[in-house]
Formats: sequence, structure tokens, C-alpha cells
Amino acid sequence: MASGVRVRINSSGARALLTDPAVAADLMARAEAIAGSACAKASPDEMRNDPFTAVDASTAGRARVRVVTSSPHGIRSQNRDNTLLKSVDAGR
Repeated sequence: MASGVRVRINSSGARALLTDPAVAADLMARAEAIAGSACAKASPDEMRNDPFTAVDASTAGRARVRVVTSSPHGIRSQNRDNTLLKSVDAGR
């Protein structure tokens, strides 16, 4: 490791990156891919909602997304098979 190396974060640049609409769009695309993969891994069901959905959870200071269970079938699939964890690779 190099000694004496200092890193200074550009606060305004980091804030601009965290709130950039292109970053938010990329995060949502990744979350939708993860949700789609998780839905494909869940067993077939005739419920109205998909078992998993991507949700925009952005705040004023940061772009964020979540993949959540949106039906009882999704909850069962997640509890039994850990479906969301197995689907994370789809977001890469």
C-alpha cells in the first residue's frame, strides 16, 4: 500500500452523481431486472399482482430503488426459497 496518499471527496460532484436522473434510471432498470428474475423463479400463481416488484425509493438527496414482495405468494416464495437473494445477479 502506498503511504501518504490522500483522497479528497468533491462534495458537490458526489451529490450531483447521487441525484443524477441517469443514475436513477439505471438503478430502476437493474431493480426491474432483479424483480423479473425473481418472478420467474417463483412458482406459477394465478394472483393479480406479480410476486415481486421494483419500487422507486428516491429521496431529495439520493436515488434509490427497492425490490419488494408485492403479494402473499411472493412473501411465501421469499421466505421458503430466498428468491430475492438468488436473483441479485440479474441486476449486474
